[in-house]
Amino acid sequence: MRIALGSRAWPLAVLVAGAVGCSGASPSTLALPSPAQALAVAPDFSATLWAATGDQAWRSRDGGHSWHAVPGAGDAVGLAFGETGVGVVGPRGVQFGGYGGARLAPPRMTPVSFTAIATPYHRTDRFYGLDGFARLWLSVDAGRHWARLRAEGLPSTAIGISAVRDEVIDPDIVYVAAGTDGLWRSLDDGATFSRVDGVADARAVAMTTDDQDRMLVAGDRLYLSVDRGKTFRVVFPGAVDAVAFDPRNHRLAFAAMGAKLLRSIDGGVSWPEG
Repeated sequence: MRIALGSRAWPLAVLVAGAVGCSGASPSTLALPSPAQALAVAPDFSATLWAATGDQAWRSRDGGHSWHAVPGAGDAVGLAFGETGVGVVGPRGVQFGGYGGARLAPPRMTPVSFTAIATPYHRTDRFYGLDGFARLWLSVDAGRHWARLRAEGLPSTAIGISAVRDEVIDPDIVYVAAGTDGLWRSLDDGATFSRVDGVADARAVAMTTDDQDRMLVAGDRLYLSVDRGKTFRVVFPGAVDAVAFDPRNHRLAFAAMGAKLLRSIDGGVSWPEG
């Protein structure tokens, strides 16, 4: 069943999940099992929230109120969602599993150890990987094979990655967080990069397919752009380690600050005090 709201028709299950996620009257602070290096929200109807904490992958099916270790996961430092499930990277390679986190398959070896992973949108087998030497890699077959990209101009301090695509015929837009060297962007599938103004320190980047003009950047502070990175404003004054949007509902955003999970219900505009 689909219900029309404004100019869009939404599946009833999506509307119910969105209503549950926004049931609080204000932003909230929850507990993480341990400090998170990466956050991501699955594109399933349960809106399963995932966290990679370095030694383990965790998932929450209730918006971060309770957490469960994902069976089979180990040394998880980054994660992203593809066509049929999640990809989790760590020193042993990349592991894949379903959106709900029932279990991860044994790791597939990668050319080098990746520190971060991203997809341009969830319905794809394209995965970008970033290694510890700030080199960029691409797999077009769900992690079975990887090719190193040129990534001209990308600084050696790159630590976080995100990607998005408008149309399947257009190149991916790839964003890379490079610590105190700021935020960098590629408009040509990761071939060349240039620095984005307005972000002093960047550790992680999040976007949502529900509103591709909206972007959050975690770093020395939390930055929000609503015009596809043309301008940024500070929406949280403290240092943030990881950040994520719900891919189906741009109102729901999450940020990790140590072992605290901060939740925004207005598209990353307002946050709890932390």
